[in-house]
Amino acid sequence: MDNFKKGEKVIYSVNGVCEITDITEKVFGKTVMRYYVLKPISNNEATLFVPVNNENLVRKMKRLMTQSQLDKVLNDISAKEVEWNSNEVIRKEEFRNTISFGNISEILILLKSIWLHRRTQNSKGRKLHISDEMYLREAEKIIKEEISTVIGVEQDDVIPYVKNKILIRN
Repeated sequence: MDNFKKGEKVIYSVNGVCEITDITEKVFGKTVMRYYVLKPISNNEATLFVPVNNENLVRKMKRLMTQSQLDKVLNDISAKEVEWNSNEVIRKEEFRNTISFGNISEILILLKSIWLHRRTQNSKGRKLHISDEMYLREAEKIIKEEISTVIGVEQDDVIPYVKNKILIRN
């Protein structure tokens, strides 16, 4: 299991980029538990407590990537063919797992597949399914926060930047 440090910025599941503001102990009855105290950068009022020894919750905490790692990921994904799973039930489960447990690369692949599918749907005069739109918004929120933090740009500039890097022009 990763050992994170106070002051480190991490991605925490759908909460986005968080700063570890403390690593503290709380007493429950006779049990002492250590927690990572996380403050989401997009919500100063929220505080999240992640038990250090809870593998399922700690594995949702991911380190931010570097600029060079991001460049490599974007280059790799731009060359990657993505497929659309037409089985809605399976697709929703895959998207849910990617949003909850996926790394930035997997989330960017999810986005690429939805963006390309939306392009196809729009060309037919159709829209995305409501659940695909929901996962699209969640995935975009996650990458906006992480990538804007990594490359030092405003969140509103992230989606055009990423689309320019990974979408194949037709």
